[in-house]
Amino acid sequence: MKKLFFLTAFAVILLALTACAYDGRTTPQEADLGETIHFYGVEKTTQPVELLIWLDNEEWAMAMIRAFVNKYPNVTVLFEQMGNVESRAHMQLDGPSGHGADIFAFPHDQVSWAISDGMIEPVPMELQAKWQSELVPAAVETVTHNGRMHAVPFQVENLALFYNRDLWGPTPPRTFEEIFEFARSHNNPATNDWTMVWNMDPYHVFPWFSIAGWQLFGPNMNDYTLVGFESPELTRGIETFLTMRGLFDLPIEDINFNTGEERFRLGEIPLTITGPWAINDLKENGVNFGVTQIPTIGGVQPISFSGNINAGVSSFASPTNRAWAYAFLDFMVSVEGAVILHRYMNQMTSRLDREQIPGLRDDPHLLGLAEQTPFTVPMPTISQINQVWGPWGDIINFTWNNELTVQQAQERAMESYRMLLNIAGHDNTF
Repeated sequence: MKKLFFLTAFAVILLALTACAYDGRTTPQEADLGETIHFYGVEKTTQPVELLIWLDNEEWAMAMIRAFVNKYPNVTVLFEQMGNVESRAHMQLDGPSGHGADIFAFPHDQVSWAISDGMIEPVPMELQAKWQSELVPAAVETVTHNGRMHAVPFQVENLALFYNRDLWGPTPPRTFEEIFEFARSHNNPATNDWTMVWNMDPYHVFPWFSIAGWQLFGPNMNDYTLVGFESPELTRGIETFLTMRGLFDLPIEDINFNTGEERFRLGEIPLTITGPWAINDLKENGVNFGVTQIPTIGGVQPISFSGNINAGVSSFASPTNRAWAYAFLDFMVSVEGAVILHRYMNQMTSRLDREQIPGLRDDPHLLGLAEQTPFTVPMPTISQINQVWGPWGDIINFTWNNELTVQQAQERAMESYRMLLNIAGHDNTF
């Protein structure tokens, strides 16, 4: 069930049979309701306006909105709780009918769909220039199409190494050679004890697949004809990936969340690869853990994908609402917005000055994740990424279980990719 919140400068009203008082803000009478403000390429008036936003976390959203209406008391904000993954599909139905949000959030892998479906429009150039100077470039890249940003990345995430201080020790490993040495005495198949386990999906294995220089979709990650499934760089990457059997020699069907991240949460394995979404559960479970960059492999620093959660202004919003919606997006990625994101969600802002953000600058776990951030590339946002996941997953499954040779798996993936492109209506004759 969707929860609807109504925020003005007078009160916060929960329309799902709950109400809570709200004070400490300026009143509408203090605003000049006739003023027109030039805001980074858009004109917005201070006359009363009502926005509807879809965000996925109630406590964080309410805190963000309270701070925003303190700053802009002429704005009334309606909030509906909506999952980031589901919001785009809801916008497809509700946007054209006039029932969609003015602002909605979505993950990085839905950016291309939101653009191609006409749900979001290019950000005003002045605002784009501001965000480009303030935000992580890899995150900005994921929402950029033909040189124009179409949304703002407000939350960034990437994989990193999580280590249990009680099982591994206080100092994290810096090389995989150290980890393999530890595994020789720690691993015990009879008792299902392993040194390190993590999920076996394309997102989690990219650091190994790319270790020898494989570039998905080419150097700019935007040319679907350069998928590289048959490249020698990918061959070497897969071969490096398969050496990880020395850390956990399990069949692929037995490698999942429960055997990796969950066992780490229970304090049963020393190391795993995961992201910021795991931190709160680990803290609540009392795990004594640290976070750091992924260790080197043969002296090479692994590269991981950077992901982000983005907020966009609906193409169906009215011009007046659109102007104020951009003001809300800018507030989300302000220093104050970053403090609220960390305080209520324990998540990493997309701001470049994250080490200066109060609270965040003293968070060793998020700063540990930030150690890996310089060694990331943005996840591709071109639509053909949707034809990549299946063939890529097959490479992982067939090679790990020794069902196909590396070369056979690469050839099969390329054939599958071409077939899926044809089904999707893309040219596959390259």
